[in-house]
Amino acid sequence: MLNELVVLVVDDEPKVAEVLKTIIEKKVNYQERIIVHTAASVQEAVKQVQAFLPDIVFLDIHMSEEDGFELFNYVDKNTFEVVFTTAYDQYAIEAINKYDCLKYLLKPIGIQDVQNVFDKYKELEGYQYFYKVIKNNQKRYMVRVDDIVYCKAADNYCEIYLKDQKYLISKTLKNVEDKIKHKNFIRVNRSYLVNVDYIDYIDKETNIIHFKEIITVNNEETDNVITVAASVMKDLNNLNL
Repeated sequence: MLNELVVLVVDDEPKVAEVLKTIIEKKVNYQERIIVHTAASVQEAVKQVQAFLPDIVFLDIHMSEEDGFELFNYVDKNTFEVVFTTAYDQYAIEAINKYDCLKYLLKPIGIQDVQNVFDKYKELEGYQYFYKVIKNNQKRYMVRVDDIVYCKAADNYCEIYLKDQKYLISKTLKNVEDKIKHKNFIRVNRSYLVNVDYIDYIDKETNIIHFKEIITVNNEETDNVITVAASVMKDLNNLNL
């Protein structure tokens, strides 16, 4: 749902999972509502990932049936950020280097440790990655902000265009603009937020943007004609486009 962050806590010790869940729900300061689900095993976590499409997974490494690393044999790690939680620091090198985790937390986990996770996630989301839910099949993907060519308003939704793909997400263009907060993105009119890195030139007579590459969706060229508002042209002219 709009303005919700989904978190999954995976730990085979129910009391540990409940404490972490409580910290996230009651103690963390975050701009969006946080929904927390729990799983006591890798197999249960697989079902939870498929059902709830988490943004962040707090994953215990040392568990009785399968260790946490086994989760990535069943689900795509690139659909969420992972925070490894463990009482054993010997897992640190593998967790950080092999799996590119958001954070690595040693138990016992304190409130500030958890807050640091969400602070880092907020920074990461704003400047490097943008998280989306495709409306028609409810799959979650992670895309680099730098790969976004432009974003287009679609009522209470927003269309995210890459060079060869389009995603529909349940956020307004204003929500997207506030989240990206990237110097290369400019709101060129009421309906479009454009990554200037992909602009080849702007026709000075028509104020129409021409991109460096043809933007296609399902191998078909998009028919969008993006016109820069007169009030924005001065800013773009300063970029020598």
